[in-house]
Amino acid sequence: TSGARTTAGMFLTGANPDAIAIDPSGKFAYVANSTSNSISAYTINAGSGALTPVTGTFLTGFNPNAIAIHPTGKFVYVTNYGGGVSAYTINATSGALTTAGTFLTGANPSCVATVNIP
Repeated sequence: TSGARTTAGMFLTGANPDAIAIDPSGKFAYVANSTSNSISAYTINAGSGALTPVTGTFLTGFNPNAIAIHPTGKFVYVTNYGGGVSAYTINATSGALTTAGTFLTGANPSCVATVNIP
């Protein structure tokens, strides 16, 4: 191969996408959309890299600006600049998210990271 980069296409998100995370299996991608206060979820075609939207609306707190996936691939966490961290479980088959709760933080959190502790 030539090593030249090619695009798999353009894909719609919510308003003002701020961050993207890909699950450890490489099957799903999640985008934090800061102005629409939502997460866009996609399945990833392993051959082409093309994205297919996951059915559903995944709302967050105010102004989500960072996103991380737990190393097990079971949970998504989003910081909300308006305060708090929104947590979700990931459906391993479809990639759909289910709200697991919102956790309080200090003012204006701007990043999130996860670690797997055995």
